[in-house]
Amino acid sequence: MKILIDPKMAILIQGFSDAECAELLRCIFEYPNRDCNLGLWKYIKDQIDTDAQKYRDKCDRMAELRRRKAVLKLEQELALKSELNSDVIEEVEENKSNKNKIKCSESSKAIFAVEKPVESYQITENFSFLQIEQAKPAFTKYLALYGPAVATKAEQTIKKKRHGQWLSMQQILEWIDQENRFYQQNHGA
Repeated sequence: MKILIDPKMAILIQGFSDAECAELLRCIFEYPNRDCNLGLWKYIKDQIDTDAQKYRDKCDRMAELRRRKAVLKLEQELALKSELNSDVIEEVEENKSNKNKIKCSESSKAIFAVEKPVESYQITENFSFLQIEQAKPAFTKYLALYGPAVATKAEQTIKKKRHGQWLSMQQILEWIDQENRFYQQNHGA
């Protein structure tokens, strides 16, 4: 409350008795539930209302700014995910079209559908996000959205919990998102 530390207040209340000063102070602390007849109270009340409105306006601006930042981050995240997964989507579409193609083996004359596997990464002790970053530069931009603590923790937990498995890019991105949610729960948003 700016009104309580205003140096003008000392000048304005010089002629007040202790009872009037106490009454004025109680009105300030109990506003809007208390009112008094002192002439200075109207000035103070106006200042309190002005300060409160400025504070509400600032809170609204900051909330809107946070909302815009969140939307922008979400849009960037979705754009990077779609860029990273575009190869996977193209491969899936290619697989769908290739299922109708038939290849005949020279030795056995067996007929089978041609399938191209989806790109995936084997999780070993040597696995790191750096390998993916080298192959897909967009992955670096994606990791930058989360910060080093989330990326490091996600990499460690993937190695620990998925050791020996093969994960697609989509599964890795989902893992990072999940790790980010855990991080926000434990460390605040």
